[in-house]
Amino acid sequence: MAGGPRPAPLHGRVVQVNVSPQGGLPKLPVPGPVWVRRQGVEGDRNRYRTEKLGGDPDSAVLLLPLSTISAHASAGFPVRPGSMGENLTIEGVSEEQFRPGQRWRMGGALLQISRACTPCNELDAYGTDLRKRALGLRGWYARVLEEGPVQAGDEAVLTADV
Repeated sequence: MAGGPRPAPLHGRVVQVNVSPQGGLPKLPVPGPVWVRRQGVEGDRNRYRTEKLGGDPDSAVLLLPLSTISAHASAGFPVRPGSMGENLTIEGVSEEQFRPGQRWRMGGALLQISRACTPCNELDAYGTDLRKRALGLRGWYARVLEEGPVQAGDEAVLTADV
């Protein structure tokens, strides 16, 4: 085999789907499948995307690894899935494994990673140092290439890397 064996494809699991109908933090878990649309997760209101970014499709969905949340919690911050504003909490894929341009199949939706999320002042509710600590550890925004339902337990599979 030329070049050696291929690395195993990246895959994880959706631990939780989170929404905030009024906007703000925390986002709360939603039972059962939820449609992920080009504008974002059904039932979620993201004030930043809507008011500051004019509905930017590159900010439709925020993904955050469970390992990142656990690291912040271990450092003493009172965070859990949904606390940091993510729509999809992902297990089995680390923050460092995501990068812009990748395409991920999550349940019935196909997402493309657009950029890292910059910590916002809403995180100050969990301690003023969390925003500083979350630089580079805040998750990833994605655009929706194919709409579809997503629920806790769905696989998260890298389908195209850059």
